[in-house]
Amino acid sequence: IMTPNAAAEEQITELQQQEQQLQQMILQRQTMQSQVLETENALDTLTKTKEHPFKMVGPLLVVVDKQELQEELASKKETLTIRLKNVEQQEEQLRKRFQDLQHKLLKQLQQQ
Repeated sequence: IMTPNAAAEEQITELQQQEQQLQQMILQRQTMQSQVLETENALDTLTKTKEHPFKMVGPLLVVVDKQELQEELASKKETLTIRLKNVEQQEEQLRKRFQDLQHKLLKQLQQQ
């Protein structure tokens, strides 16, 4: 049987772990949002340019087919968008779990 203080300390530890996970998820979401934006900007620039596009392949810069590059970027954007939605859902679940734990802990501390 746990004392009220030991139970509270355990919940505080769990709350801190949830907070760290939430912060990591937020960073992951922000990174993915940047990648989506970067891909959208590349697609937009590619659409507007009349020049032959180049692509980095390792240390080389090679000329690529504009249509192929547009398809590749569109596919990349679609994949990133799906992954971003998944991360946003996970973040929301973590946020809810964090808030539930926080509420439960506050309630327990008020009863002591």
